[in-house]
Amino acid sequence: MAYGQFIGACQAPAPRSGQGGEAARAPGGRFLELVPSICVSERYDSNVFFRPAAPGLERADYVTSVNPMLRINHNGDYATGFFDMGGFHETYVNNSGLNYFGANGTLSLNLDNTVKRVLPNAGLFITDSMSYSPTPPGFVNPVAGTNPGALVNIQDVFAQGILFQRTNRVTNSGTVSATYATSASTRINASYSHSMLRFLSDSSTSQAGVQRTVFDTTTQTGALGGSAQVSGVDTLNIRYSRTQSEFTGGSVSSFSLDTNMATLGWARILTPNFSVEAGGGGIVLDQGRTTYAANAALVMNYANSRATISYARTAFPSFAGVPTQVVGDVVSLSAVQEISSQWQLTGSANYSHSSGTRGTDAIKFDSYGGSVNLAYLMTRIWSTAIGYSYLRFDRESGGLISQFDRHAAMLSVRATWE
Repeated sequence: MAYGQFIGACQAPAPRSGQGGEAARAPGGRFLELVPSICVSERYDSNVFFRPAAPGLERADYVTSVNPMLRINHNGDYATGFFDMGGFHETYVNNSGLNYFGANGTLSLNLDNTVKRVLPNAGLFITDSMSYSPTPPGFVNPVAGTNPGALVNIQDVFAQGILFQRTNRVTNSGTVSATYATSASTRINASYSHSMLRFLSDSSTSQAGVQRTVFDTTTQTGALGGSAQVSGVDTLNIRYSRTQSEFTGGSVSSFSLDTNMATLGWARILTPNFSVEAGGGGIVLDQGRTTYAANAALVMNYANSRATISYARTAFPSFAGVPTQVVGDVVSLSAVQEISSQWQLTGSANYSHSSGTRGTDAIKFDSYGGSVNLAYLMTRIWSTAIGYSYLRFDRESGGLISQFDRHAAMLSVRATWE
């Protein structure tokens, strides 16, 4: 999973066979493995504050990162999945007040084997991700070579291209997805997601005088739908979702907003290596405002090359500037090229445009991001990578315009024991 505001050299795995970081195992084989790793990186960052230039603000810095991690892979009679947990520490040369410890974790659990013992036609999947960091969420890309809605892609309602100044934050997002096959070609799908974003004290004492314009946000989404395979290569699906967003803290009074969305979609397997999907529908926002929803994706999947390009127009909560519902258009591209058994090239690109209103206030966000990384597997344990990323963010709120960009270049070394 690549985030547009981070340079991805320490996020991307070393070049190996397989996809999405999953361990390669024979189907149905039972196993439990622990995979510890550590990544040490050095980067040049042109804007560690995620802020426009200002007198006395030294935005450029050299940053050393240490990122230990443990992955637990499990395939058993009752459940299959993985659990990632790790921490990281960053040390800054010019802005030592920004030095910090952070943590993140991801759980992916397939409980189909357990559920099918009671309901043979049912399935159950659980995901959860958390992080503690002072950096904004930015973008999240689908795993290259997968459908954006695939279970391997953990959804993040806050990673839609909206950014804000550097502020300590805690996020947690969990989803429970259930399916029931009503026939050989039709099934019912249901899901529930709970996401929270909590802001703590400002991560830098050198930012005195900067007004904080963020606030805590909690989002709950319930969805119900179904799918039907109408031919050997075509699938139709329908989905209805209701989202409640609650805003508290900061300079705003507590309140909540509701969003209802209904979509109809179509997916087709063009060739063994290409698939496409498209869909659309309607969105009803709070106070009866309406707009349209749309999505499209093209997926390429070869043995050594994988890519996904996707577009989505949807509604999600704003947590920077004005607390409101935002309608956004997000375009994402992610790609992986296995140059050889030792060399791997990865890249991503993102664009987001979103806007909303709250009373007499109007807000608009535009984000552009991209990254490229080249990894080299020196031995079975040791690998190294170089990478570069770019980010630009424009925000307009209440007639005020704020703009900044960021360049980052990184060199990393990783050790993975498996």
